[in-house]
Amino acid sequence: MRFLPFIFIFLRGPVCLALLLLGAGTGRAVESGETTPPLEIGVRSSVDERWEGVRKRGAITHGKVYLIASLKESPAARKLLRPVDEAGLLGQLRRELNSQGFREVRATETPDVVLTLLYGRGHVRNPYMANIAGDEFSGSIAPTPMESALATAVDPRLYDKRQFGYYEQKLLAAQKEKLFIRVTAWKYPTDPKESPAQLWKTTMVVDDPDLRDLNELYPKMLAAGVRYFDRPMKQEEETVSTSIPEGLVTLGPLIILEPVEPASDTGNRNQPKPAR
Repeated sequence: MRFLPFIFIFLRGPVCLALLLLGAGTGRAVESGETTPPLEIGVRSSVDERWEGVRKRGAITHGKVYLIASLKESPAARKLLRPVDEAGLLGQLRRELNSQGFREVRATETPDVVLTLLYGRGHVRNPYMANIAGDEFSGSIAPTPMESALATAVDPRLYDKRQFGYYEQKLLAAQKEKLFIRVTAWKYPTDPKESPAQLWKTTMVVDDPDLRDLNELYPKMLAAGVRYFDRPMKQEEETVSTSIPEGLVTLGPLIILEPVEPASDTGNRNQPKPAR
């Protein structure tokens, strides 16, 4: 249930035309006795492996001393519900990293990993289309045109998996616009001419970007995703369910805007009838 900041109520009758102010929180308003639905956070994580010919050499080994190199919002056609408190987001990321054994680099040290953080809203790459079209390890957050087309078509390469209803449902749900946070880890370059080498990435997504404020969700999204940092997944996506804050609806004072005069015929009906 979503409330607009102001809702006009017309009181019919000879009393008044009034304005009822509703002060609503950004969370979901819940009626008495109604249970708040859980927040579903999708987590997608992968570890980049190096290849030698046709064989994988495995992931690059590295430590947990990190440097956060960048934090930015992804360009999007539609704006977020509210601008994100980037200082708060950065502080939350540090707390979650430290809780999992990572440590921020000191002034005299060389980091083991360089982290970049991207957040925003948009159509992100569909993990259920991996190895079908496009590159699942692509740096692009958006799906390719082919991925978008195949998501709504029965492609032969997806035929076996799409025999199961749950897979079809997840594939199509993943195509919807999301709120997202992506944390990517890179190898610290020891040579200025060295090409960037991605170590791992984890993306956390939530539905309904038009109705949800990323400021309220990023603590839960990072807490759900940090357990998968630097860890490969056996399946396309893990879903973490958590509670969301209930909205608070406060009824403001009743403000009279203008009086409504009684209609003339109403007044005549109230006059005593003359005797005959």
